[in-house]
Amino acid sequence: MWNKDRSIILSQIIIKICYVGVAVCCFIAPRLVSIYSENIAEPNIVVPLLITLYACVPAALLALFCLDRLLKNIKKNQPFIMKNVSLLRIISYCCFWVAAVFIYFSILRPFAFTIVFAAAFFGVILRVVKNCFRQAIAIREENDYTI
Repeated sequence: MWNKDRSIILSQIIIKICYVGVAVCCFIAPRLVSIYSENIAEPNIVVPLLITLYACVPAALLALFCLDRLLKNIKKNQPFIMKNVSLLRIISYCCFWVAAVFIYFSILRPFAFTIVFAAAFFGVILRVVKNCFRQAIAIREENDYTI
């Protein structure tokens, strides 16, 4: 039967797979970018695309780390704590960082603007969820002090 603990474990496994995926992509990115540039017959795109991709790696790793910490807190039955609000804020900043980095590349390749939009949209969604968590914490604390 599917339950909360299995869902959290599955999410943690997916996060670990994403860590490996980011590491693998860091190593194979030059080759993938060169294949991409050969297929579109635009060799001057290699360096800007690599810069864009490598500039997003720290944000991706930080977001994965924060997601892992968030899941650990939820697993310990501590979903509504200020630490989780901070983790959600950091993840939203990571999304905004990716959006800002891809603005640079979208000047060269307009299709990259879809990544800008998606990353910024996820950042806004996370900010809303963060505000919901903060409000839930305030309500919980108020209820804790009510007799």
